[in-house]
Amino acid sequence: MANKNSNFSKLKNLKNDFPWFKNHRDLVFFDSAATTLKPQVVINAISNYYQKYSTNTHSIDFPVALDTNTIYQDTRKIVAQLLNCQADEIVFCPSATFALNQIAYSLGFYLKPGDEVILTACEHSSLLLPFYRLAQEKKIVLKFIEVASDGLITVENLTKVLTNKTRIVAFANVNNSLGTVNDVKQLTKVINHYSLKNLSDAVWPFKKILVLIDAAQSISHIKTNVQDWAVDFLAFSGHKIFGPTGIAVWWGKKQWLRLLKPLILGGGMNGRIYQDGNFTFLNPPDVFEGGSPNIAGVFGLQAAIEYLLKIGVTNIAQHQIQLKQYAVREFKKHFPNQIIIYNENQATGTLLFNVNNVFAEDVANYLGHKNICLRSGNFCAKLLSTVIKCASSLRVSFFVYNNETDIDKLVLALQQGFKDGGDFLNDFFK
Repeated sequence: MANKNSNFSKLKNLKNDFPWFKNHRDLVFFDSAATTLKPQVVINAISNYYQKYSTNTHSIDFPVALDTNTIYQDTRKIVAQLLNCQADEIVFCPSATFALNQIAYSLGFYLKPGDEVILTACEHSSLLLPFYRLAQEKKIVLKFIEVASDGLITVENLTKVLTNKTRIVAFANVNNSLGTVNDVKQLTKVINHYSLKNLSDAVWPFKKILVLIDAAQSISHIKTNVQDWAVDFLAFSGHKIFGPTGIAVWWGKKQWLRLLKPLILGGGMNGRIYQDGNFTFLNPPDVFEGGSPNIAGVFGLQAAIEYLLKIGVTNIAQHQIQLKQYAVREFKKHFPNQIIIYNENQATGTLLFNVNNVFAEDVANYLGHKNICLRSGNFCAKLLSTVIKCASSLRVSFFVYNNETDIDKLVLALQQGFKDGGDFLNDFFK
């Protein structure tokens, strides 16, 4: 089935970099959109912190602690290289969910009743809910860009919802369900050219419509350039790009960071505290990193980004797209009338599909017992059903450690499911 002469064979040996496969030799991992596996270099970096450093970034009075802080700050520079921004615009935090909540919380101080925030129905709950809460608490208005079944945001549909009350437009560069790639640069150009009338600093000190990008799904396979895109805020998770869980990044334009209030108060982010109840903040990014940070996570993130850049974002993207194209061809060849594919034309490594007339969860559980690891459900995009007209689906997400043989195993497992009666329940009710 597989074409062993594929032009992405140069990545074929990358599985050897990931210890997970040594411990699960029989498993096929297709759930990288949820979290990626970790290469040995990342595991080594985390272990290296605990074995050789294990000090706090706030302690810089002795050499080993100073070394810890140097690596911590150097990681900002590596992230800045990845995003094309300044290192002091990079903020570390526990997750992209935390980042999006921090940004929404800070902007909420400037939003007033009737102000509009624009989203789409394809967004992750982490992007939707912080603004839903602001709608309840601040009485802002949430508006949704109409998207077709492929989830794509078009300039035409974006333009329809922009008004003089629009304050923020927030969306994913690549959504985590359909894998649709939104043209951030093109969309932001439209947003930035929309002139807001009669705005004083008291009404909206930013004087423009702010653009917030959820880059959790795009950061590892689309070249990110916040300067070229002309966006205002962006967030991503470390565990989506080979890094550890519990570490993420958010970026904001320096001029905006000075206007934001931190969500977390504590050590490491304040300047002075007075007995009369007053206190001062440190400058960004420190003001947003109260408390002891996940230093081991930052060490791991540095190794992950270095690993990512060594492979090359473009190479990863091409590899994923070619795997998806191969999977689509195999699905059409073997299951022409038994499977529906929702995102055949999206040029990313996500394949969203269903087996006709079978619950997605039943198929996923069956495949799990056949050593195929994939995801079923709505993938934390709770409004997705309004787009694809289906409550639940199956998601295969390809990454650098996948190959055509993995897809062949998926096809064989699905074929077995149809041979067993087609309800994918035989393994449970024999």
